[in-house]
Amino acid sequence: MRSPAVARLNHPAVTGLIAFLGWLAFVLARWQTWAKGQIGYFIMVGHKYSHPAQLPPHIPRVLSAGYDGQFYYRLALNPFNWHPTAYGITMDQNYRYTRIGYPLVTWVVSLGQHALVPFMLIAVNLLAVAAMGVLGGLFARESGRHALWGLLFVAYYGLVISVGRDTAEPLADACMLGGMLAYRHARYVLAAVLLAYSVVTNDPVLLLPVAIALTRLYAMYRRKARPGAADLAWAVPAAAWVVLQGLERVLVKGRAGGTSDITRNFSAPFAAMARGLYTDVRGISWTHLGMYDINLIEFVTLLAIVVAAFLVIRRTTAPVHERVAFAGFVIEVCMASWQIWGSVFGDGRTMIEPFLLAVILLLATPRKYLPAKYLGVLAAVTVPALVVVARRRILFQ
Repeated sequence: MRSPAVARLNHPAVTGLIAFLGWLAFVLARWQTWAKGQIGYFIMVGHKYSHPAQLPPHIPRVLSAGYDGQFYYRLALNPFNWHPTAYGITMDQNYRYTRIGYPLVTWVVSLGQHALVPFMLIAVNLLAVAAMGVLGGLFARESGRHALWGLLFVAYYGLVISVGRDTAEPLADACMLGGMLAYRHARYVLAAVLLAYSVVTNDPVLLLPVAIALTRLYAMYRRKARPGAADLAWAVPAAAWVVLQGLERVLVKGRAGGTSDITRNFSAPFAAMARGLYTDVRGISWTHLGMYDINLIEFVTLLAIVVAAFLVIRRTTAPVHERVAFAGFVIEVCMASWQIWGSVFGDGRTMIEPFLLAVILLLATPRKYLPAKYLGVLAAVTVPALVVVARRRILFQ
């Protein structure tokens, strides 16, 4: 039997609070060490795409080319300004404009005050991670497990980069998880809104509405379902994506954002993955924990969780569309380009969706097929990667 103390912790709000405090501790540590007390360093404005004389006051630049956070920051200053260069930052790719959800929320909570934007970018991500913790607790409770298993949702090592460099994954995935739960409970309008906002925050999440569409259309083909409100959950996100792509094509000169996204971020299946793993194995350091060693730890962690999810995919009680989405996100990772697999800078932040869907499938597997002790082993597997990546990013870029 559970102790009274453990029973009192069996609440999604507790999971969310722990998630918030844990990631707040990381933010404070990174702010006071690597960032040397300057919150603007989280944005990582680099020398390649910035013009120092035009940057807002007190925004420092890093010595490298910078990172994706600089483009989210630029849009958060004014999400309706789609000029190639504004506020001292030039966009590198047109698909940045169509990932507008995170900058838009930040602009709203900043009340249009540019000085608040660096702080609000971090605050939005911390609240989004807390929401992921709450939703994780809800998923766990729905599967008959203790809410604290929901902490697995925020134990992904790639969140270190998202939270530490102001990128959109926490908000996108919080909306995705919320939309999934709403869809489970037949709250289709809410599901449609949340999934649509997830897609306009980070468009690779579109795979989830695609999975819903495929399963719905197949059910209609088998005459087990009819068109109805449930189809809003895929039709609205798809429409939002199409509208944004159309606006970008009309308002912004140059290559279409969707086209540049595909060509830069996708390649032949397994090609870049195999090359990346070969590079990491060749770069192994036997004297210290180097960047290639950390890459391999990350890969083994993700592989273990994904393989475990595939092993239970026929036993899990998760809905069919969630299993289809999981498989789709795994295929997406296998098709990721060299820009992603060859990086020692991104720490797998773009691979979070297959991890989250795998956790959902594992939690929804009945105890007779996946006892708590085995789930505990899988949870423990996530710890080394999270620790080494967090430590690395507290001290370095």
